[in-house]
Amino acid sequence: MSAALTQLPLRAAERPNIILTMTDDQGWGDVSYNGNPVLKTPHLDEMSGSGVRFDRFYAAYPVCSPTRASVMTGRHPCRYGCFSWGYDLPLREVTVAEALKPAGYATGHFGKWHLGGIPYAPGRTNRGRMPGPDDRHPNNQGFEEYFSHGNWFDLNPDKLYHNGKAAGRIEGDTSDIVMDRALEFIRKAKRPFLAVIWFPSPHGPHQALEKDRAPYLGKPGNADFYGEMAGVDRNIGRLRAELRRLGIHRDTMLWFNSDNGAIPAGSTGGLSGAKGNLMEGGIRVPAILEWPGRITRPFTTKVPCGTVDLYPTILAALGLRAAGQMEPLDGISLLPLIDGGMKRRPKPLAFQVRDAKGAVTSAALIDNEFKYYRGPAWAGRIQVKGEGQREHLYNLDADAAETQDLSTQQPEVFVRLRNEWSAWNRSVERDLEAYPFHKS
Repeated sequence: MSAALTQLPLRAAERPNIILTMTDDQGWGDVSYNGNPVLKTPHLDEMSGSGVRFDRFYAAYPVCSPTRASVMTGRHPCRYGCFSWGYDLPLREVTVAEALKPAGYATGHFGKWHLGGIPYAPGRTNRGRMPGPDDRHPNNQGFEEYFSHGNWFDLNPDKLYHNGKAAGRIEGDTSDIVMDRALEFIRKAKRPFLAVIWFPSPHGPHQALEKDRAPYLGKPGNADFYGEMAGVDRNIGRLRAELRRLGIHRDTMLWFNSDNGAIPAGSTGGLSGAKGNLMEGGIRVPAILEWPGRITRPFTTKVPCGTVDLYPTILAALGLRAAGQMEPLDGISLLPLIDGGMKRRPKPLAFQVRDAKGAVTSAALIDNEFKYYRGPAWAGRIQVKGEGQREHLYNLDADAAETQDLSTQQPEVFVRLRNEWSAWNRSVERDLEAYPFHKS
């Protein structure tokens, strides 16, 4: 939907450029700065030492489309029926592009979309169950320009679309192809810009360029997976170098994160669980914010943050609020953290997974060091059989691998977090009343 503004934006000279980069299926341990013994990510390593490195950053959902929707809206995806991969982002929700475009920003999306409206997006989708199902492409979500794919894609893709028109077969690595178009957009921008750059790598089936996989041949792990990450890292380096060449790096808010936790080819960095569940390995992901004009002293933070925080942080940085803003936002502005004043998160991060009929299948709530979790038990990346759905309490500061259930040892904390999750879930249920398709 279109979003007018309810307050004047900052003057043009005060408005930073915004770049949101995201990988597909990169686990918390799939960067060398988090201790991966095989994978080398020199450009991400350098970036992690140049801004804010988030050691506890969470995808809103343990699979891709819902997390992508949370980045766009600052709201948990279950509020609008985006329950799994291949589900859409309804036009009724306000996106970050719709908020920034009326403020004079050039807006562009490049790479994997997977939120509807672009052909070739297989999956369990709610398209066709609400009016205008074919209108959920980026041009109708606030983006003036898009060069995007309906889902993931690999080497030499042939199903990318440029503003609704098929781009045909394009030779090369996906990260190179996406960054080529994004950099072209950035160079041409005559005003502050929002560039959303969503790499399709390192999603399976993994097809890396020979030059990218060659250094990993004969080493433990999947050389093509590592090669795809090498392609991502190379293009993060290209992006950072071009921002400096253009002289705009100081005034650019550059975000990097993954959309969910590790897949079998990747690494959780020793966390339990993996993609598809709400254990730490399924939702804790690598994340960095580089913004030299504001972050003058790089630091690492263990304050829990997540993809729902990007939208409110960006709007707070620009002094904007979109008319027609859907409430409540689940994220918070991270400006106090960026400026060094936030030592603990003032509002918990809540999570849930729902099935195609809208039933909650697992739940979690993170309040700084404590985590309430309801779902199957895991031992590392192996699900414990025979225990079914159980409720747990973990202290993530002392037990990041979630091996010790404290629910009976600290019952007051356990009950408080469970009640907070229940209250949050009631607000999700109220929002879902506007999207009755989830019950069909």
